[in-house]
Amino acid sequence: MSINELHSRILSANFYPFKPGQAVGPRWPYVHIFIYITEGSGHIKIGEETWEAEKGDLYYIAPGAAHVFTAKQDDPMVHASVYVDLISPSTPKLKGDTQLNVHDISKYDLSLCASKVDFTDGFTIPVHTRVPRNAVWLEPFFSVIETYFDLSLGNDLLLRSYFESFLVRYLQYTLKPQNTFYDLRIAKMIEWLGEAEASNANVTEWARRLGISTAYLYELFRKQTGTSPQIYLLQCKLDKAKAFLRETNMPVTEIAFKLGFSSLHYFARQFSKYVQESATQYRQRFRGFE
Repeated sequence: MSINELHSRILSANFYPFKPGQAVGPRWPYVHIFIYITEGSGHIKIGEETWEAEKGDLYYIAPGAAHVFTAKQDDPMVHASVYVDLISPSTPKLKGDTQLNVHDISKYDLSLCASKVDFTDGFTIPVHTRVPRNAVWLEPFFSVIETYFDLSLGNDLLLRSYFESFLVRYLQYTLKPQNTFYDLRIAKMIEWLGEAEASNANVTEWARRLGISTAYLYELFRKQTGTSPQIYLLQCKLDKAKAFLRETNMPVTEIAFKLGFSSLHYFARQFSKYVQESATQYRQRFRGFE
């Protein structure tokens, strides 16, 4: 099949936060699964190969491929998952059907399995890809999840458009030579961002200290990290907030102001967007298993 002949049908899409140390599987899927690790870490076994799964990893699981997930005890992973039939409607499943996987291979029904895809364009879907921070082509993947439970008119068509936009651009990305750009000045700036708890994104000052223009700093920083200094700093702060929530009894309000957030409301909104759960829920996931 050519990539231009691709048709898709979304069968499920959600975020799944693992509990500390939780193991799931082995499972055998009826459909194609795309999983992006939004948070935490663990192990993922697909077939006979095992990966150290970390935030920023994207995995593809083909129909019928046995797989096992195991979350780390101290930093359990969160999956953003999309289940899809890539040659719609090759598998007879309805939206909301929870039997997308089986846990007993003896009960696996091949008649319900989606067709596997062999592209004639000379490429395959990679099983594992390390995604650069803030990759633009990943945005429609999250749009699938955010839109999945919306029952508005034409929603299935919208889901298809989001997913196919993601998949085509993802495959285009995997076929390009990987970015090897590295600049010591930006590496130093990244070190500053990681060390300071309440730094402000004063790009003009950083540019002055590095001896370059503000516009050129933005260009170099985006080449090396895939995002802007402001967004990178925000992500650094939120990663530190996660550590405080896991490892201390510091109140959420104190954490927010210690890290330089202008208000508790702004911190809460950014944390929930970044981690896919509230700061309180994130802490309770750990405290419930102490």
